Amino acid sequence: MDFSPLSAYLNEIAEFVPGYDCILRLDRETLFRQTHGCREDGLYWFYSATKLYTCTAACRLLERGLLDLEDPVSRYLPEFAHLQVRQADGSLRPARNPLLIRHLFTMCGGLTYDIVSPQIRGAEDRSTLGILRAVADMPLAFEPGENYLYSLCHDVLAGIVETVTGERFADYVRREIMDPLGISPADMIFHPSPEQAARLEPQYDWRGEGKPLLPVSGDNQFCFSDTYDSGGAGLCGTAEAYILLSEALACGGKGRDGYPLLRPETIEGMRKPRLAVAPLAAFRAQPRFAAYSYGLGVRTRVDQRDGSTAPLGEFGWDGAAGAYTMICPDEHVSFLYVQHVRMMGPVFDVIHPRLRDLVWTILR
Repeated sequence: MDFSPLSAYLNEIAEFVPGYDCILRLDRETLFRQTHGCREDGLYWFYSATKLYTCTAACRLLERGLLDLEDPVSRYLPEFAHLQVRQADGSLRPARNPLLIRHLFTMCGGLTYDIVSPQIRGAEDRSTLGILRAVADMPLAFEPGENYLYSLCHDVLAGIVETVTGERFADYVRREIMDPLGISPADMIFHPSPEQAARLEPQYDWRGEGKPLLPVSGDNQFCFSDTYDSGGAGLCGTAEAYILLSEALACGGKGRDGYPLLRPETIEGMRKPRLAVAPLAAFRAQPRFAAYSYGLGVRTRVDQRDGSTAPLGEFGWDGAAGAYTMICPDEHVSFLYVQHVRMMGPVFDVIHPRLRDLVWTILR
């Protein structure tokens, strides 16, 4: 296989992205890796790519029968029993539909991503469950199940995991996913220690084409406190650590030593298209998702209308600073690209699709 086109494109990216790490694996073998401007043990905030870990954690509970997609969220978090929906004129009315677990997985819950809401800022209990109780007081944008809106749904899903297991979410993910997959606590965490914070790759904000990047702190605005484990955006780690989950999902749901992370049928359920007509239209309003639907927390490829040679069923997600993972269980392929430039439009609309297409052109 000739990886020179992929390498050449990454060299182009290096002209305006200060640092990145890119890994491609077939089965458990690294076929390609290229880094630029980063350390081997450098840490990145994965932001929304955290969601793959959160949904995997919740899917383990589905497998065990401890959770069901049709369960009302209020069974586990009673504060979500009396939700309010904001109407077009700004007034509030009681929600007619209950918020269900499947609504959280599929971002169809009507929640928003207003992380500076008075409810969140004013929560006295700053733990995961404490802040999520405050989130229950935030008005919904629409009736649960009636549309798609990217939101705090997976943060609430992390709270469900805490309630079901009786264990702090970060501890559950460590015990059930990270440790068994061989992910060191030094290389993947929700709350970095001072020593780990010193290993964070420099973080920047995108200010537009042709404008210099703005250096910013290494903070993560989605980590509301040291006791809030953000299931939607809270993970920090190395590329090598992160891809061990993608690799396991690409290889029958098993870790390198045979650890049964998820059953193959559960992975099929994760990447099964879940959006009805109206939510799918809202999801596909983002051009990069034209050939995709959304499953249990992941984009999932359903056709090839975008002209890409990427196979049907390829799935994964991305993050606000440019992380992108792609998984194909049918061909045992896992891929990860990570950088540390927040809200960089071209990374989602141009770089990620181009990397995906180069990978599949080479593998074909």
